[in-house]
Parts: sequence; structure tokens; C-alpha cells
Amino acid sequence: MLTLQYSVEYMMKITKFNCVEMKHRGAEKVEEKTRNMTSAQELTFWQEQTKHLKRFQESKKQIQTGIDTHK
Repeated sequence: MLTLQYSVEYMMKITKFNCVEMKHRGAEKVEEKTRNMTSAQELTFWQEQTKHLKRFQESKKQIQTGIDTHK
């Protein structure tokens, strides 16, 4: 979490945002993580990432609309 927080703070200080550069850095990180995976392992990796993304999106939606489903 510290790395994420540092990255967010760092990105907020940058005056120019290079979307293409950010995309390339993200692609490099994914490639590093999946480089030695079998096809089955990579499929599982992407399924898990999709679950995490959907949960994240849902939590953001709930915050924006003021809905708390954990009551």
C-alpha cells in the first residue's frame, strides 16, 4: 500500500501527464507478472484481476451514491 500511496502522491505532483508512457509502464508490469505463467495460470490471473476490478468499481459506485450494502 505504501508504494501505491507514494505513486499517487508522485503522480499528483507531475504537471504533465503522459498517458502512453503510463500505459507502457503498466504493460511492462503485467508482462513481468505473467512472463513465466502457463496459459491456465494466466487465465486464472486475469479472472482474479477482473474480480478485483469489479469489486473496486462497485465500492467506488457505492461511495459516490452513498449506498452501504454492508449494513
